[in-house]
Amino acid sequence: MTKQRHSLALTLLVPYLVLAACAGAEADDTARSYATVTDAPTPDYSAAATPIQRDAVSEIERFATSPAPPDARAIGDLWLGRLEAHGALMGSGRAGKEPDDPVSQIDTLLTAREFDAWVAENGWQAPAHITWRFQDELTFPRITAAAEQRVRVWPASERRTGWQLEALESGRVVLRDGCFFVIGHDGGEKLAWFHAETGLAIDPQGYLVLVDRATGETRARVGEHMSWAGPNEAPQQGEAVAALRAACGQGEVHGVGNSESSERFMTRYPHLRDNTPPPAPVAAAD
Repeated sequence: MTKQRHSLALTLLVPYLVLAACAGAEADDTARSYATVTDAPTPDYSAAATPIQRDAVSEIERFATSPAPPDARAIGDLWLGRLEAHGALMGSGRAGKEPDDPVSQIDTLLTAREFDAWVAENGWQAPAHITWRFQDELTFPRITAAAEQRVRVWPASERRTGWQLEALESGRVVLRDGCFFVIGHDGGEKLAWFHAETGLAIDPQGYLVLVDRATGETRARVGEHMSWAGPNEAPQQGEAVAALRAACGQGEVHGVGNSESSERFMTRYPHLRDNTPPPAPVAAAD
């Protein structure tokens, strides 16, 4: 009888323990506070005037090493189809101006390391008569652990960017209660969406910063006025966007690309600040 009573008591107690644990987790989540940053002092970006080298091990171009075979057109079309099906085709070029000319160059959305692994996994051999172009390795994380504690979600693409339009867009990118917004010239706010090459970190002074994931450079402090190449078509549906809207509201999602502080941009290109002609190109040494 005693064992039965203990078993009954335990059976009745377990649901209450589960409910208490859930309530505690909900309370912890509710009590968690997120950062708000609507302005930030601009640091000295003079060091940014000197370009920083990409990772030396990041292979971005592999030139053709053999002449095109007689069936070069069929081979090129085969590889374009494979890359397109893999979601990794950025573009291509042909040996001539006619659509029937064989493919001589392929630009991918993969790093050289990712490309080689994909080719080996499928038991293929990349044709040597084609020039291949790859993406930089992203050695910096999408978001650091410290920065992750301050935001609800990091709204950045997982897919590499590739080519994009080069018109200049700008606005102020801010963080409000853990959510990123872009404020346009008309004062309107939209949910911000970044490219995959931009990461989020905290700088030594404690400010949230956007980081170039290929070089580790600080591109901007959150809260600064920023510039980016655009317009960029930000996704308006999908799992990532659904998670963003669940955390930050049902607003329109606006692509802010690989944003850069407008002050940093002007520091690198001072003639734009003064609206003067750009400097003459430096002559190559003999």
